[in-house]
Amino acid sequence: MREKILITGPGGRVGTQIVPLLREHFALRLFEVEPLARRAEAQAGDDEWITGDIQDFDALRRACAGVSAVIHLAAISDEADFHSKLLPVNLAGTYNAFEAARQAGVKRVIFASTGQVILNYGRETPVTVEMPPRPSTVYACTKIFGESLARWYSETHGLHMLVIRLCYFRAYDDPLLRIPGHDVQHDWCSPGDLTQLLVKCLRTDLKFGVFLGISNNTQGRWDWSNAKELLGYEPQDNAADYLPKK
Repeated sequence: MREKILITGPGGRVGTQIVPLLREHFALRLFEVEPLARRAEAQAGDDEWITGDIQDFDALRRACAGVSAVIHLAAISDEADFHSKLLPVNLAGTYNAFEAARQAGVKRVIFASTGQVILNYGRETPVTVEMPPRPSTVYACTKIFGESLARWYSETHGLHMLVIRLCYFRAYDDPLLRIPGHDVQHDWCSPGDLTQLLVKCLRTDLKFGVFLGISNNTQGRWDWSNAKELLGYEPQDNAADYLPKK
């Protein structure tokens, strides 16, 4: 029997890239609003697909039963309407995921935050995870709520809560990686590096931590050294390697 983890939002832009890579390490239970019958990849490996909404606490509670950890990816990104989208999904949905894990006896949760929580320092400013958040969007503000809630669950309920501030995540074949001077050259996080970071977060004994999900970019200025020191994270990819050859 392989160790089983639950992933919320596996059908999104991030999830579709990392699910095949995480499958190499864990058995996966995938919680998604899209019905199972519409997912061709539902038959891959020993995956278990559960159709459900992040706003449905009881469904999440059932999905958490019997897993060793939760990776909470499900969210509405960027500047969606606050009341109808961000509030019920990013705030209430994140609470649901954490509380469902606690009630189900799951001891480890990885929360996908965003690099946008520190983006208003500017890409030219060296930023560490110890610096106060400086969000660039309302979406990022909802992620700060999730980060604070993660710390509360760690300190109040003893869960292992790890936060990854995911930076400019793009697939290896994304055309943006071929554009010189694009912001992705500073902030890229590759699927392989994010998977490595997730696996290390799932296997650490740390009770709480905040880490940057970012690759080893030549032009990068955000400091991911705490992930190296505390988790042994060694990103392998560099956005500059994908630029057109001169």
